[in-house]
Amino acid sequence: MNAAPPQHTRGLSLILEHCARLNSFEQVRPSAVLRLELLVGDDLARLLMSALAGDHRRSRPQPV
Repeated sequence: MNAAPPQHTRGLSLILEHCARLNSFEQVRPSAVLRLELLVGDDLARLLMSALAGDHRRSRPQPV
């Protein structure tokens, strides 16, 4: 009895496609910051980026 060959062709082709995109210099995408600046302007982009990059840890209440 012979076992059926594994069906890895779809996964392999997707991996190869993704690797080809990573190695492609033709489709260089602008950075997220640049796209945000173009969309909302420099000032609002700077405000949003500083809010996103800020310290968001919850502080413990100080004992009195």
